[in-house]
Amino acid sequence: SFKYRGQWKISRKLGSLMGDALHESGLYDSVDAVVPVPLHSMRRLRRGYNQAEYLAEGIACGLGKPLCTGNVVRSRHNRSQASTRVRDERWDNVKNIFSVRHPEALDGRHILLVDDVLTTGATLISCAETILHACPSCRISVSTLAVSAHELFGRHSGGGL
Repeated sequence: SFKYRGQWKISRKLGSLMGDALHESGLYDSVDAVVPVPLHSMRRLRRGYNQAEYLAEGIACGLGKPLCTGNVVRSRHNRSQASTRVRDERWDNVKNIFSVRHPEALDGRHILLVDDVLTTGATLISCAETILHACPSCRISVSTLAVSAHELFGRHSGGGL
């Protein structure tokens, strides 16, 4: 609902709950800034918002850390990962689609990179690699709201790890 049905407030609330839990864990005390995985401007315009940004906003609030938007951008439009079914195609679909503006703002900092769903990890890894290429002394941690059961359990398994 928060990704495709305009229920963006759910994303912010879930992010706030995540931020509170991450803060209580103490594992993210060294984070300097929270960075959402960006949407391309065309997709953001069509959808009206970036659910990962609202999620990151809630996390940043819970952690008491700044939200950093605009430094990492999706500079090339790509088709939705949700419509890309083949694993290798997902990696090709996100290759070289991100760029970093003002790398000095991120260099040397510990970044918490936030996305809504982890499926193959292709989007997060592509984004993180772009940041690390532009900002070699940056440290990156990752947070997602969900991990695809499809990837955890495989296409035809009956569940269980």
